Amino acid sequence: MMLKKYSVKAALGFSALFAAVIGLVFFGKDCSDGALEGIFFCANELLPPLFPFMALSVFIAKRNVSFGKAGKWFSSALFGFSESLAPVILLSMIGGYPVGARGIKALRDSGVISEKEASLAANVLVGAGPGFLINFVGAELLGSRELGTALLVAQIISVILLGILNKIIFVKGNYNSNKETNRRSLPFSEALTEAVADASYGALEMCGMVVAFSAVLKILEKPFGVYSEVLLEVTNACDTLSKSGRVIPIAFAAGFGGLCVHFQIFTALRGIKLKKWLFFFFRIVQGLLTAALTLALIKAFGISIPVFSSVGTPIELSLSAPLAGSAALMLCAVGFLRSVKP
Repeated sequence: MMLKKYSVKAALGFSALFAAVIGLVFFGKDCSDGALEGIFFCANELLPPLFPFMALSVFIAKRNVSFGKAGKWFSSALFGFSESLAPVILLSMIGGYPVGARGIKALRDSGVISEKEASLAANVLVGAGPGFLINFVGAELLGSRELGTALLVAQIISVILLGILNKIIFVKGNYNSNKETNRRSLPFSEALTEAVADASYGALEMCGMVVAFSAVLKILEKPFGVYSEVLLEVTNACDTLSKSGRVIPIAFAAGFGGLCVHFQIFTALRGIKLKKWLFFFFRIVQGLLTAALTLALIKAFGISIPVFSSVGTPIELSLSAPLAGSAALMLCAVGFLRSVKP
């Protein structure tokens, strides 16, 4: 059994290496263009709004900041978690994809929450921030801050709904009295220094992943189209979908996040046991919830969708042949996640 498991991992590793070599040899120019786009996006759109939230999330965790009774109710009643996670829950909704994971890891390293609680929280506390959804996707790509705001609100509601679902199905016991925890708070200067250092390291990892995935996508987008972008990297997916004005698929892509974001979160949570297949399932559910809630908000508030005149053939997200490719990519992703060591 162990030999079989090792053989599968070895085969996956060799296949990935072989594909990378082939890609670099025959599609070197495409890879370079994709990597350059990823670098510019990180510098102009990703880091400025995300870095402060990453640093703040870790700082709050290191200082063990609490919201008191309100935080206890918010964290415990809705999510079933200890009150120490209340600030991280809030920041994960408005900060950016890796912010929640950074805060969870900092709380776990400080002994404030147990590993089990950290693992359960990681399945839920994932979401894009207003800088990405309102400013980049809404204002820049879709030409409507109202649409970006609808995307953000839909995502926040989806996180709350996922938290309630997670509490009902998976969360057991009262974490406020968990004996594994040990509440500690670092001095202000030490907490600030560690928070900035952690955010800087996290930003480097995050940008590296974005650049790498952007390079790969330049090759995969030709045979698989937008489906490869939705699966792998949310920024490219939103950019491509916006050219045909497909707001609801954009909402799904933003809720799902893409494997690039998933890997960033796995890296941030290193040392914490995480069921990756369950995390992946939660992201699919979050994508569906975000899409449905965005549609409901657009209809409820009469938000207008700008008319787009894209260059070339419009993107049709219909149940046709490309969807088969999407399904194949999704199955490959699930298989890969199952093979990754927790």
